[in-house]
Amino acid sequence: MHGEGVTGRGGATEAMSPGSRIKGKAAAAAEANQGRWPFALPVGMGIGIGAYFLWPTEPPWFAGALALVGTALAAVLLRGRGGAPFLLALAAAFVALGFSAASVRTQALDGRLLAKETPTTVIEGRILEIEPYDRGSRVILDRVRIAALAPPQTPARVRIRLKGDQPPLRAGDWIRLRGRLSAPSPPLLPGGFDFQRHAYFTGIGAVGFSMGSARVLAGPPPGPFDWRVHLSNLRVRLAARVTAAIPGDAGTVAAALITGYRTLIPEPVLDAFRDAGLAHLLAISGLHIGLAAGIVFLAVRRFLILFPPVALRWPVKKTAALAALLAAFGYALMAGATVPTQRAFLIAAMVLVAVMADRRGVSLRMLAWAAAVVLLVQPESLLGPSFQMSFAAAIALVAGYEAAAERGLWRRDGAAFRGPGRGVLLYAAGVAFTTVIASLATAPFVLYHFNQVARFGLVANLIAVPVTALWVMPAAMLSFVLLPFGLEKLALVPMGWGTELVIRTAEKVGGLPEATQVLPSAPGWALAALALGGLWFCVLRGRLRLAGLAGLALFAVVTARVTPPDLIVSTDGDLAAVRRDGGGYLFSSLRHGRFARENWLAHAGFRPEDAAAWARDGGYGAADTAAGLRCDGAGCVLKRAGWTVALAESRAALAEDCGRADLVIALVPKGKTCAGTRARVVDLFELRERGAHSVTLGRDLILHAANDGRGDRPWTVRPRPRRKAGN
Repeated sequence: MHGEGVTGRGGATEAMSPGSRIKGKAAAAAEANQGRWPFALPVGMGIGIGAYFLWPTEPPWFAGALALVGTALAAVLLRGRGGAPFLLALAAAFVALGFSAASVRTQALDGRLLAKETPTTVIEGRILEIEPYDRGSRVILDRVRIAALAPPQTPARVRIRLKGDQPPLRAGDWIRLRGRLSAPSPPLLPGGFDFQRHAYFTGIGAVGFSMGSARVLAGPPPGPFDWRVHLSNLRVRLAARVTAAIPGDAGTVAAALITGYRTLIPEPVLDAFRDAGLAHLLAISGLHIGLAAGIVFLAVRRFLILFPPVALRWPVKKTAALAALLAAFGYALMAGATVPTQRAFLIAAMVLVAVMADRRGVSLRMLAWAAAVVLLVQPESLLGPSFQMSFAAAIALVAGYEAAAERGLWRRDGAAFRGPGRGVLLYAAGVAFTTVIASLATAPFVLYHFNQVARFGLVANLIAVPVTALWVMPAAMLSFVLLPFGLEKLALVPMGWGTELVIRTAEKVGGLPEATQVLPSAPGWALAALALGGLWFCVLRGRLRLAGLAGLALFAVVTARVTPPDLIVSTDGDLAAVRRDGGGYLFSSLRHGRFARENWLAHAGFRPEDAAAWARDGGYGAADTAAGLRCDGAGCVLKRAGWTVALAESRAALAEDCGRADLVIALVPKGKTCAGTRARVVDLFELRERGAHSVTLGRDLILHAANDGRGDRPWTVRPRPRRKAGN
């Protein structure tokens, strides 16, 4: 028996025990995956960061540090013994490192959020950044003073949309205006995006809009080290020169690619890019920073090779890598140095530094270290789509090309690429392969965060990505070189031609029938299973990697089985929606709450056109009848799956509904009106304290609130209860 037995002392063949076979397979798997261990660091940190953000209350600042010291000390003491105890201690240290990094990051920020909406008031401050729109502009103010607030309650920075006619403004100006401010929005429904958490980590304590024109005040000019002020003015001037050289929509898209100002792009063009699966081209991230660095690297290297004395005496490759590093840094600054751009530059910088150090630039190990550094510096990025999509695409591409190289698919002397056109065929195959892998890797994250997948995105990317990489971005890089001489039009005009081709591709593909598939959002744990399964599949070698497909399959099954809520009620009770049997929602009003309405529809896997208004004042529309909904002047009653849910708009209706409904959502304080009844009552105070509510009716009546699970954290803003005795 070959491979199934061993020879004992007496010459007899003994069968290998199951335990021995398992140990042998484990040893073989460990040997095959030697060198993959660095991914344990970012994975462990990610688990620790996730645990921190799921914690119900803000832990003491020293808790994470104590856990890190304890687990690291245990790992050091157990290192000599090796085995499972050491590995467990090391994994615990990685988790503690992520938890500690998130805690330290939170404590280091001054993210004061506005506690409640202000009335119309006078707002003063210095323009830190100005962001041009296709109509109007938006500013971020620091050194803020608000007439309606005392200094301790005043946020450090506020973001204001300027409406109407405004004087010429630039970053560094001190202005006074009248306007209204509010705290960033909490999640608009259970499981929705937490705008307050995002604002806390970006330093925006309040958002609002102006009334009337701003007035420029006298104030100290910005200092030489106010780099955000000077950079903002430089970007605005650059965007104006780009749009002056390239008229129309192509100019706005070109300005977005150069300066990061997507706000200049008209909404129909943005919609076309989204529907075609090309929205990633408009967000300055890893693709753009990588292209900028790659273009400069190749250009400098080829240029230096033209001069043999230089090529023989200088390390041409390292010099080109240094030039690419400087170009990537400059481009990241011009694009606004946003968090995704900083992350993309950090990854590119690590690759280029590796090239200068004679190390392999792009590898799974390098990506592991890059992810660890990003999570250490910006732990909150783990929760955002930018980090998830960029690393998903990068890891999948490196793993895919690694597997293809092992099979000799990209060898220039391979049988698949013989003939005079082998270079063209190799490039076309590479573009197709890259597009397919990146699209498949990012599609689940796009679906989870944006509830939309472009069905023809592969076709659009096969056209638009090569045009962007070989035409648009090289012209953009050349425009930076020509800009100091006033000759940027020589590069911008051809860039506009390429940008126009990308726009037409987006419009044609995005305009195809059923170009997008809209699906409801899966729960967060399903996304975590997907991420871990995808990492397992891409990072490990051998048959062991196939186990990672279970995470991908679980995400697909859960997404397909998601049931949208039957009823949603907003925080203030001013908007409610009931799911229709045929798809979409019936809304209490279509006149206001557009942002919340579209967010609810997208989260449930519906389109904006799937919204309709329900009948009021005793009316009974066909859609209302099918939905089991009936309304009158005092409220509504929903009957479905054997349950009765009432929306009461007055004390009189509340008293009546409590006797017949299983659940009553009252838009008034309940007081003692429903005492002694079997109905579960959610009144106006509870709505405001717990946030928007969703109700799912089936075998059980399931009630969720948006603030449940958010905990008492620095970024959670809750209205203070105003209950009085007898209420």
